Amino acid sequence: MTPRHNDNIQPLPAPRSPCARELPMFLGDPPAYTPNLAVRTGLGSTPFAARRIPAATNCCYVARQFTRQTLRSWNLNGICDDTVQVASELVANAVRHGRVRILRPDSPQAAVWLALALRPHTLLCIVRDPSRRRPLLAFPAPMAERNRGLPIVNALSSTWGWTADTRARGKSVWARLSLPET
Repeated sequence: MTPRHNDNIQPLPAPRSPCARELPMFLGDPPAYTPNLAVRTGLGSTPFAARRIPAATNCCYVARQFTRQTLRSWNLNGICDDTVQVASELVANAVRHGRVRILRPDSPQAAVWLALALRPHTLLCIVRDPSRRRPLLAFPAPMAERNRGLPIVNALSSTWGWTADTRARGKSVWARLSLPET
């Protein structure tokens, strides 16, 4: 079970027995029934953070603050600005285009989630929304005020894409950002 604190997901420490060795938290196949996104996607063994994003006017602010705080806690200041921008663009697209009209805004199925996962050479930024509409990379006219989100994501990330959720309604749009050389 995962505790909720301000809609942030943080894994619980494994229960300790006096003679048990320290083992990684999530071993084996992740159980499909769990609401924990880290466990369901198999990311439990890597640094992972997720937050439910409100479908409100401050959604991008919430996404930027969460991303900045998470990356600072992981000592990833070198890619903080780019990741904050990517997360903000993906969240804005999800809140604007990913809402499903038949769902009530306060229903769990209507939620938009932002997740960050630290992989060996990349940071993975994932935004999940309830829509199955695929994201479309379109390059706007020079003076256009809209349709700039995915071109920005495309420019700042090493790769990006989307995955349909086969078990539940919705999709995840993700972007990989290369970690700085150490």
